[in-house]
Amino acid sequence: MEWRQLGAIGFVLMDEIGVTLLYFGVLPLFNIHLPLKVYLAIMCILVVKDILVVKFLWHVVVRTPQIGKESLIGKIGIASTDLDSQGVIRIGNELWIAETQHAPVKKGGKVIVLNVNGLYLEVDPVNSDDGNEKC
Repeated sequence: MEWRQLGAIGFVLMDEIGVTLLYFGVLPLFNIHLPLKVYLAIMCILVVKDILVVKFLWHVVVRTPQIGKESLIGKIGIASTDLDSQGVIRIGNELWIAETQHAPVKKGGKVIVLNVNGLYLEVDPVNSDDGNEKC
């Protein structure tokens, strides 16, 4: 499980932690003693709320990023120049400087993005049967 997912779970559980601290820590300091049934009812409501929130919003936490360098990894591009070790590729409407460590790619050949290093993309050539994603 990724840190982002663990953080989301922790954030969802914060209200239960807060109510528990309030019930067992703060209220007794002021000589306020509520029945345990009140605490359990509040916790049940909060747990049901958390289940509904996770059910309807978890896809936001686990989906792949739509922006940033992570969104480029796995994309298919077309070589705008010959790539011996370095050249220019097009992904969508953007031109990127790309580096390849493997076989050279001719102009017009398809490449897949493996990694992003600053403004440089690490790419590999794509076999003709693998390149079914839009460029």
